[in-house]
Amino acid sequence: MDAIDLGALADRFVACFPKLNVEERRVFVALYRQLALGEPVAPQKVALRAGAAVDRVNALLDAVPAVYREGGKVIGFWGLTVRPLSRHRFHTGDRTLYTWCAWDALFIPMILGKTAYVESEDAHTGAPISLTVTPERVEAVAPRGTVVSMLEPREDMLADVVTRLCHYIHFFASEASGRAWITKHPGAMLLSLEDAFELGRRTNQMRYGEALLNAS
Repeated sequence: MDAIDLGALADRFVACFPKLNVEERRVFVALYRQLALGEPVAPQKVALRAGAAVDRVNALLDAVPAVYREGGKVIGFWGLTVRPLSRHRFHTGDRTLYTWCAWDALFIPMILGKTAYVESEDAHTGAPISLTVTPERVEAVAPRGTVVSMLEPREDMLADVVTRLCHYIHFFASEASGRAWITKHPGAMLLSLEDAFELGRRTNQMRYGEALLNAS
């Protein structure tokens, strides 16, 4: 497996995203948790959960990229969507959602404070992959040799985070399968599940801080 400085990589990811103040952290964590209920989210519900004004919530959502709406309600936000738009099925309780990439499925359980059962597939071979991810760790995985591809973050990825980042971050059932894929995708690297989870934990802490504990 590639030797990666996770601390430095987390710093580079965080540096590419807008720096969040206390209010923004609270609103965005509240949005994630409301979206995890499996239905499009009205800004009024986020405002109530975050203790913020509705106009302020709408202004924040309008100011950041990668927010998707239908009829004024949020259906997708920074890696999580209620629409079946990817191979990554993300189950929490009796709700089925979808993550935009493999890494989302590893770091979003920490933001939600919930365990997720994830169903996906090898991006190279199509082999089925399943994981149980808690807010603290990856508890179970099949196949056991599953790895994750990752891309070095770039500032221009925010112009279209789905095509410039998510399309390079996948699960693979083995390191050999992952190697075969990244040879055709310059700039990609492989991480173990444990390292990918730890990278997500570090970026979560730096981006959302106390909001992870304070949001209900």
